[in-house]
Amino acid sequence: MLRSVVIFCALCVVAFGAPQRIVNGTDAKEGQYPYVVSVRRREFKSHTCGGSILNENWILTAAHCVYRYSVDAFSVQYGVTKISENGDTIVNVKNFFIHEDYDPFDSFVNDIAVLQLEHPLVFNKFVQPIALAKNYSQAVHETPATLVGWGVNATGEIQEHLQQLHYQIVGWKECAKIHISEIYETHICAAFPGYGKAQCSGDSGGPLTVNGAQVGIVSWSEKPCGIARYPGVFTQVSFYRDWIRNKTGV
Repeated sequence: MLRSVVIFCALCVVAFGAPQRIVNGTDAKEGQYPYVVSVRRREFKSHTCGGSILNENWILTAAHCVYRYSVDAFSVQYGVTKISENGDTIVNVKNFFIHEDYDPFDSFVNDIAVLQLEHPLVFNKFVQPIALAKNYSQAVHETPATLVGWGVNATGEIQEHLQQLHYQIVGWKECAKIHISEIYETHICAAFPGYGKAQCSGDSGGPLTVNGAQVGIVSWSEKPCGIARYPGVFTQVSFYRDWIRNKTGV
């Protein structure tokens, strides 16, 4: 990402085909992350963002994944580690809510949305809701974290198999010192303790978890992906618990 939020928005929000994707992760086992879903563009029958299951009817994702699109543009694939064009694990989205104060031109602040499904999910060992972090104390500096999503490898090829990446939380003050773009207290940051592994184009909206609870939603990162100096930036889930409850009842 160029060192400008406005330029980043032009590339990654208006040009919808370039959401965040994990680079150089490892394959997840079948059923290992039953709460993760693929948010898809119905027109292209393809993955475009990640998301997580709140309950049988609602999915949590990033606002920029659905911003400026109509409800009938999206579907969700659930209960799989390998995504596909068709299948009985795909359900259409019938409604969604974007945070009222979402601002794609100011560090993607309030980058959160919830999607209502056309039909309720049936829970089993491959399909389960995620627990949400209750407060920021669950994600202090250097806490181990896990990021999952469908992404590209080091050569830029799309990964159909769900990828996982072990991250560490980067404290808010530390993250704000590193990034040129504004880092708000509603953000949370995380990075791989080294170089070459990171969220990148296609993983937006996916969950960042600590001990199985979702602490963040993939929002944005510097480009090219995996720059050691710059942590990935996430929407801090605990800050929006009331908003999520008001929209979904969860």
